Amino acid sequence: MRTYNSATVEKNLKSKTEGFHARARAAKEAHRAKRDEILADDRLTREAKQEDLTKLAELTNNQLRSIKEEQVAFVNGLRSEIERAVLGNQPTDANSVLLRRDAADRARRIKDEKEAVEVLNDAARSGDESLAHAVGYRARNSGWIDALEAYRAVQPTGAENATALAVVENLSSDTGYNLANQINYAEVSGS
Repeated sequence: MRTYNSATVEKNLKSKTEGFHARARAAKEAHRAKRDEILADDRLTREAKQEDLTKLAELTNNQLRSIKEEQVAFVNGLRSEIERAVLGNQPTDANSVLLRRDAADRARRIKDEKEAVEVLNDAARSGDESLAHAVGYRARNSGWIDALEAYRAVQPTGAENATALAVVENLSSDTGYNLANQINYAEVSGS
């Protein structure tokens, strides 16, 4: 199973996002230069200038949408890769599917963090990776710090991947990320 380091994932996300934003800024700068060129052309009538400006805005906005879609596809692809790493090797035989389903059901019935730690310790002693993963997932989603530490002890690779996944999942609530997207992908005007 591949291990994703949360710091590396965060650095990669930042680098790639900055690249997408730089492309968007370049498209907007090219738009401004072409817009100034159209407005300075004395051979064009006011109507012809407006028509050219409208076409230019449409072209630039299509470029911006395309770059944003590439960024979204990159983030979704990375999330999908890390999710597969978190899940690990998932045999599809009936018995394995049943074990995972039962482990998820048992994890959902855990009432508190103390019980989660106890179940994780039992899973580690018995070598039940499905149960350990299910409880680790529950602990991560419930914000149970001690249970997450216990999960890290019994499943260090799974825990590191889960932390990296949280970096990607929390991106949508990152104010700086959202603001940068709004600024860089804001549509240009056709006038």
